[in-house]
Amino acid sequence: MTSPFFDATPEPAYEIRSRGAGPPGQLPVTEEMLRQRPSGDLFGWTQDAGMGWPAEHLGRTEVLILSTLGGLRAPDGRPVALGYHTGHWEVGLLVEAAAREIAAGGAIPFAGYCSDPCDGRTQGTAGMFDSLPYRNDAAIVLRRLIRSLPTRRGVIGVATCDKGLPAMMMALAGCADLPAVLVPGGVTLPAADSEDAGAVQSLGARFAHGLVTLDEAAALGCRACGSPGGGCQFLGTAATSQVVGEALGLSLPHAALAPSGQPI
Repeated sequence: MTSPFFDATPEPAYEIRSRGAGPPGQLPVTEEMLRQRPSGDLFGWTQDAGMGWPAEHLGRTEVLILSTLGGLRAPDGRPVALGYHTGHWEVGLLVEAAAREIAAGGAIPFAGYCSDPCDGRTQGTAGMFDSLPYRNDAAIVLRRLIRSLPTRRGVIGVATCDKGLPAMMMALAGCADLPAVLVPGGVTLPAADSEDAGAVQSLGARFAHGLVTLDEAAALGCRACGSPGGGCQFLGTAATSQVVGEALGLSLPHAALAPSGQPI
């Protein structure tokens, strides 16, 4: 006796593709490239075409953009996933602007990322032990990312805060054979009728000593940031590093401490 359960053809719960046509066109390879160049150069072009870059454009000048981007920002500015701090929240906008400018100039932009922590967030916890060592660790990672794109002709470093920006500066300084530009992510606007990001970090201690009320602490802590991106408003390590980067000639004049998120 045949069971009806085995006679029926089941409807698929979902459909997935297991093969794809691949990008159109041909890589602009030469006999010399196939015989003499590192095999990674050819495979890199395969990956570039696979990501959607026009095959006929491959072989143009390649520029690497590194940043400390953190979090995930929707096109309208609303958070999809929060970053550790405002300083790495909007630097993706700078990466995109640089990439579009590079492409408009006929070159090929690449982007890599090494995000950074916030010692304000780790105050009073064991995470503070990772704050200063992060700079050296990230500088090594960023230099490894630079070396991992052997065909890059220049590097743009986009960073803002007191961990990621010094790390980026060390990474760029360690690649003296490459032209490099440091792009600082600016500062958070100060909030009207509130405290800056440095002062609000002492709210717990001040409340314990009776210097602020519970309502005052709740309100001040909520509105310290006058804009969603940028580093701390006071001249701490983050802001000072932006100034130092400009003074060293790594950044364009007047780039340091620009208000984050504004076209200037």
